[in-house]
Amino acid sequence: MTTRTERYGDDLFSHAGADERSRLTALGDVLDAVSVDALAAFASGSVRRCLELAAGTGSVARRMLDVFPSALVTATELDVRFLDGMRQDRLEVLRHDVTADDFPDGAFDVIHARYLLHHLPTRQEVFGRIVRWLAPGGRLVIEEPALFSLEAARDETYRRVSLGALQVLADRLGTDCTHWGLDLPRTAAAHGLTDITLRTTVPTVGHDTPMGRFWRLTVDHLGPGIARLPGIHPDDVPTVLDRLSGPGLVEMGMATVTVTATKPARVS
Repeated sequence: MTTRTERYGDDLFSHAGADERSRLTALGDVLDAVSVDALAAFASGSVRRCLELAAGTGSVARRMLDVFPSALVTATELDVRFLDGMRQDRLEVLRHDVTADDFPDGAFDVIHARYLLHHLPTRQEVFGRIVRWLAPGGRLVIEEPALFSLEAARDETYRRVSLGALQVLADRLGTDCTHWGLDLPRTAAAHGLTDITLRTTVPTVGHDTPMGRFWRLTVDHLGPGIARLPGIHPDDVPTVLDRLSGPGLVEMGMATVTVTATKPARVS
């Protein structure tokens, strides 16, 4: 049971934050290649309309233009300040709340969302809305984190602080990094999707790795909340931030589950 008190971006990970662009850029450095590989598996000639939900800095939306050279790409965000300079003929930027704002049924041939639904308490309902927005024969790529790799970390302080960070997100936002990502294949099947594939990525955390940079900025942002959790020692957060800032720590980072699926074509 969570005690959600706010929405992602209201305070936690606000795009107004001084380091938020850097944090999202580091995550892109970890996962953009994985995302593009999943998207590039689709036949590009038949793709005319693409949707990138929670586009962040727009790195995947820009790559979609290359992967699908005949497609119009719509990139959405609650706060579009990192996307404003990207607008061009085939790239539309739209302020959009996936929990409240709609698109027409069957509007997109390809939909991609990364690190979005696990933060939403209404994630099951939103997943159903996304499936509606997908055209018959369209393809969906969903990427979500899973904490099993952090549970397996051998550095006790790093493990304790990292799991504490996810507990803060669960308490404040309703975030689920425990079950949601791992359940995605079954969720996709329950919504009638087919041709389901699963890929898991576990990057390395170190001071000089993209995931290390992403996690240092994440822990730094969540540090006060982590420090208040039961079982966290007073020097735990500063110790982990120090280890993430210099040589020595080499650990598994947050796992990412990438699921692709197809919406069946209409039977004539």
